Amino acid sequence: MSRTIDQQIKSTYFALRVGAAAIGFVFPLLLWGGGKIAGITLPNSMSAYYWATPAHLCPCGENPDHSCITKGSEVDLSMTASMKEKSLVPGTMRNWFVGLLFAIGTLLYVNQGHSRKEDVALNFAGLFALGIALVPMPWDCYHHSFSLHGFCAVSFFLCIAFVSAVCSQDTLALIKNSKARAWYRKIYVGLSVAMIASPVAAYVFNFITSQNSYVFWAELFGIYAFAAYWCVKTKEMSGPDIQKIVDEKKDQPAI
Repeated sequence: MSRTIDQQIKSTYFALRVGAAAIGFVFPLLLWGGGKIAGITLPNSMSAYYWATPAHLCPCGENPDHSCITKGSEVDLSMTASMKEKSLVPGTMRNWFVGLLFAIGTLLYVNQGHSRKEDVALNFAGLFALGIALVPMPWDCYHHSFSLHGFCAVSFFLCIAFVSAVCSQDTLALIKNSKARAWYRKIYVGLSVAMIASPVAAYVFNFITSQNSYVFWAELFGIYAFAAYWCVKTKEMSGPDIQKIVDEKKDQPAI
């Protein structure tokens, strides 16, 4: 049985939202699982999958612990010619890393928000996701306090956190049940806090600990908060109160 135009539009809209959430949930697992199959141990961040290979986990991979940390807390700034040559080798999971970021960025950009400010925030989030893919993390033995890659990553999470904390309130007023409305509001605020805390924690872990996997898990926490937001928001938008309003507007005669 064929769908009506309204049903087709609605199903496409929700499919885009669910697709963004699904990619968010799969993204870190695919990088980790694919890397593990290829022989890559967990690197110091998801962005490192752009460069990492089984034989070269980081620019200072010759260190026994593959940590780029030597002599206590001092950073090994030496980089031999062979290390520089290896740093140019494409990462084993690079195509997956870039491809999934392009998919997320495109879905966010084409997704239409409930308000103009949400549209702008989603458009910027989509562009920043592309920036994360197109501008790789610095691949040397230095600790960088700033990089364009890091700026895009932090800005991406800030845009989505803004959508979760601020823009999500626009549709909550349409929910008649006060308890449900309060529940959604708490969830959105909590997820926005998680999305802000994730890049902050990753930045701190990068400087205070040699346990590089902490950075990976901090990033995973933020990405899963992003994916969870899309799941919860999709559930809210498919609720009976909002659907009733949509149906009422659809039945109104055109002027």
